[in-house]
Amino acid sequence: MTVFKGLRPIEWFANAYACSKWLAQNPIPSDRASWGRFDELEERGEYIVRDILEKAATDRPGRSINEQKIGDYYASCLDEGAIEKAGTKPLEHDFQSIALIKSKDELPKEIVQLQREGEDVLFNFDSGSDFKNASQIIAEVDQGGLGLPDRDYYFKDDDQSVELRKKYVEHVAKMFVLLGDDAAKARAEADVVMEIETGLAKGALDQTSRRDPQKIYHKLTAKDLAGLSPAFSWTVYFEGVGAPRFDSLNVAEPDFVKNMQEVLNAHSMDDWKTYLRWHAVHSNAELLPVAFVNENFDFFSRTLA
Repeated sequence: MTVFKGLRPIEWFANAYACSKWLAQNPIPSDRASWGRFDELEERGEYIVRDILEKAATDRPGRSINEQKIGDYYASCLDEGAIEKAGTKPLEHDFQSIALIKSKDELPKEIVQLQREGEDVLFNFDSGSDFKNASQIIAEVDQGGLGLPDRDYYFKDDDQSVELRKKYVEHVAKMFVLLGDDAAKARAEADVVMEIETGLAKGALDQTSRRDPQKIYHKLTAKDLAGLSPAFSWTVYFEGVGAPRFDSLNVAEPDFVKNMQEVLNAHSMDDWKTYLRWHAVHSNAELLPVAFVNENFDFFSRTLA
């Protein structure tokens, strides 16, 4: 734990004096990259929630209908035998829908469906307070669609970052193999995913820049948004998500939307199907058979962390 990194000597000794006993008594758990009081609080909360769920999953006299529903849902998540038997069947609807896309004009409808299921594809759409009028809740389009945590992961050229990107591509390929693709096809698909995500990342802001509210607030009309990326039918998308009629919205990063237009045009429909298929499995990896869970954990919780 590099708690005192970057401090002057006198500050380092002061912090060491004040915190060394706590550090000695609270080592970083072997399955964590860092540890602190907020992590401890979060874990304690998870134990409390687990206790509530386990009690709800117990068939006992007086259990309410809501407790039964919650308990049954929890029990189904723990039924590893059923999960292994089902394999990737829960994703078949998504895969079939993606396979049936005939043109890029149909992408908005498919993205609506995938985003409804919690999958981070292409961009994010939400609502939030107007930065300049807190009494108003407005629509918001923001960057998204990346598998790595931040744009810098795609562009830093130090040895560690280059190696991390290599391992990310290997991870994506392994996930495609688990879906049933042969190794050569899986590697080619992983390269496509990396190309598309790198293209999207070019228009994204890094995390440090996003801390400046002025850099993520650009109130535009819906027509202005459509002009930034005419290759994507925003009207179809907004109708699909059931958004109420609005005249203006916050386009957090106009450059991202402009760049999205270029990325959409630069890749074939087959490439986009590969990208969507990847994000379908990536977003649900923790709910799939153990081979997917372990591969996802190995990269995101070990290699990346």
